[in-house]
Amino acid sequence: MITSTADCRWAASDSHWAESAEIFLGTLQALDPATTLESLPREKPKSVYLSLFKDADQQVISGQSDWLIAGNQKPASVFRFLFHSKEPDRLHFMITGSGADHEKKMGVSRNGYLGLYQYASVSAPFKFEPLYWSDDSLICRWRDHQGHTVRLDHDQTVADPFFSYLRVLEGKETIFLLTRVCNGRPVQAPSNSA
Repeated sequence: MITSTADCRWAASDSHWAESAEIFLGTLQALDPATTLESLPREKPKSVYLSLFKDADQQVISGQSDWLIAGNQKPASVFRFLFHSKEPDRLHFMITGSGADHEKKMGVSRNGYLGLYQYASVSAPFKFEPLYWSDDSLICRWRDHQGHTVRLDHDQTVADPFFSYLRVLEGKETIFLLTRVCNGRPVQAPSNSA
């Protein structure tokens, strides 16, 4: 587990960093499908984070929490990406939670929702199709192990929802910004000052 910035040693100019990474921490944000590197600064990405629903006694409601959602109510959750394999245009990663959720694995429910699972058997990697690279981020399409794109899905009767669930097979097509982080913060290029 990465515990200090000294553990974050990678080349600042390594623009295809995810292709050679064995393990890294990263955040995800949902973007409009027409996003390019040039338009990224003008975008209003939606952070991908875990749902957390509590009852009146502030106890976590089992079965309602740990689903992946995209919205602007919370900062993006940090996930651990473990390299699995690659194809010419796909990078395959197993994804787990980090911190208190480090033992939970990301998977897809039988209804197509993405979430973290502590007890269920998750053995299939997720696929990332690179569209644009930068030093510490990657704009990509995100797919399940069968190649279905991860989409944003919300109640269609709500015009401007607070959040959307991440699903496969249903919802609005989107692309994602994957940003590697160190100790919960975006990676900064090393300073050249003496």
